Amino acid sequence: MKLYNIKHMSKGGVKDVLDPKDVNAYGFYKLRGIKKVLFELAQILPKNIISFKIALILRKITLRNKVKIIDQTQFDLKLRLFPMDNLGDRFLLFLPKFFEYDEFQLMSQCLKEDSIFIDIGGNMGIYSLISAKYINKTGRILSFEPNPKMIERFRFNIKINEFDQLIELNEIGIADKEMTFSLALSKKNLGGASIVKNFGEGNVMVKCRPLLDVLKENEITKIDLLKIDIEEAEPLALNPFFQNAPRALFPKIIFIESEDNIDLIKLGYKFIKRTRAQNSIYVLD
Repeated sequence: MKLYNIKHMSKGGVKDVLDPKDVNAYGFYKLRGIKKVLFELAQILPKNIISFKIALILRKITLRNKVKIIDQTQFDLKLRLFPMDNLGDRFLLFLPKFFEYDEFQLMSQCLKEDSIFIDIGGNMGIYSLISAKYINKTGRILSFEPNPKMIERFRFNIKINEFDQLIELNEIGIADKEMTFSLALSKKNLGGASIVKNFGEGNVMVKCRPLLDVLKENEITKIDLLKIDIEEAEPLALNPFFQNAPRALFPKIIFIESEDNIDLIKLGYKFIKRTRAQNSIYVLD
């Protein structure tokens, strides 16, 4: 990433300024003209079913020329988004009030400065970035993402938000054993890659490790919130953990996309709700 050889003063002191002509600089891909107007209109729509349908139309018009990269602020975070090949990015751009809004609201209520947040299936980083708004160096944010392309995007979003000292990005997946798995890729949704499904659109070999082993190495003794979204591989990641971890290490709150074959109720969890983003929320009883 290129930098001007100039400095400017900020609250934190002297700071480098990114070259706005550099395609790697945040802001280079901001929406402009009519696309910016359509985006801003979508943001002020009220939260109801009619607005949801209008936002979908606005998104379709804005992206119809296949806009591949967009730099945009959402939830007070700087984000570089790739709407053409990542479903989560498309939601974040035009439907932030409708998808994962409940999850982010709950995070704002339950995460404190010293909280421990575990993010399994980090994607481009949105959950970890959200958590970094509330957790400081007295807490921990451990994120896991094995997809090389998503790792690159995640690291960029960490950098532009200056969360390098807060978010610990582990470039591995979580599974039932330490070994290399074949990660199946989906061209239209790179964030939906899976080690248990096959999309027939390409594969990459990735390293995975058991969750408990990694937590022990990092001296994690409690988990305030665990979010997991790994495309039906959740049982591989969580069942061995629950079988071997002390109860004191059980997450107090879990956001999980697919809890099939994981008996969270039997493990002592209370089901709270299924969100619009198809995540189930559980709280340790």
